[in-house]
Parts: sequence; structure tokens; C-alpha cells
Amino acid sequence: MRFLTLLPVLFGIPSLATHIDTLFPHLLIPLKSWEPNTAFPTEPDAYVTYSSRTGAQQWTAINFDVPNNNAIMCRLRFLVNTNFAMNAPFALYGTPDFTINISRIKPELVNGVTTWDNRPPITDFYDSYTLMQDADGKATVRENVSEWFLCPKGNVAQFVMHPGSQRDLMLYWYELDYSPENGGPHGIVLEMHT
Repeated sequence: MRFLTLLPVLFGIPSLATHIDTLFPHLLIPLKSWEPNTAFPTEPDAYVTYSSRTGAQQWTAINFDVPNNNAIMCRLRFLVNTNFAMNAPFALYGTPDFTINISRIKPELVNGVTTWDNRPPITDFYDSYTLMQDADGKATVRENVSEWFLCPKGNVAQFVMHPGSQRDLMLYWYELDYSPENGGPHGIVLEMHT
């Protein structure tokens, strides 16, 4: 019977998986190349930036505390709540196309200790997104790549969100847990599936 639960993994058919939980990050740590030895504490909002003029960039390090439940597969999602009534904080500037990547890192993030220079190494590339914003300010997110992975149940899952190109970029969002009726989550989430 357990074999049946692995069918989505074995045949690359994640749509057969049942969504059981959506996790929000417990840490969003800024990593700034222009302040390479400064350790910043976790924040409720995040930036991903790149300057083509100077090469300066800001990444956001992300930590999820993954519960021990009956989930098998996990995946990351970057979601933008477009319900104007919710007014979810979001900004996007620079030179289109706006691309961001999410990569897995060794689980060594420490709040208030991790810096740009001592950040954990990237172990795997997971996701890539293209972001757009129309003249009215409505944002859209296109998922280019989204890898499914075995849930690290009872452990942490840590990632960095970073620029996907060397084009000018300033992405800002405030992480919010809106209900589906209000447009859904706003920011980076970890989905757990059976």
C-alpha cells in the first residue's frame, strides 16, 4: 500500500499528491553583499536585489521547521496575493525580465549570526520564477522550475532566494498568511503533500 503513495514521485506526477499543509518560514534573514560581515536578525519582510552597476546583491535566507506528519513530498512556492482589498505589500523594480531562484542550502542558518560571508553553501537548485507587474501594479508570478523533494520531517529545510540574472532587480514583499477567500498566501511557502 505504501507503494501507491510513492507513485507521484516514481512517475513524476505530483498532481496525484494530496496537499495537507502549507508552512510559512520561521526565519527570513537578509544577506547583504555590501555588508558581508553583518549578521542581521530575522524579519517579517524580505528583499532580493541586484545592481548591475555595482554587482551588489541582497539574498534572503529562509528557514522552515518541518513537522513530523504523514507528508511525503514537499515543494516550495512563491505566491503573490493579488487581491487589491488585502493590499499585500509588494514592490518590483529594475530591468525586466525579473527572475528569482531558490536554492537549498546546508541547514546551518543561525538567526543573528549568519552573514553574507559565512552563509551556508548551496547544495541544490530548486525553483525559478519570473515576476511581472502591470501598469496598474498587479503582479503575476510564473513558475519556470519547481522541484519536488522528500519532506525533511522533524527537521529544518533551509533555502536562499537570490537573483536569477544580472539584470537590475529590487523585489520586496511582506510575508502574510491570508486565507484562500482573501486571495491566499503572500510570500514564500513550503507545501507538504502525501
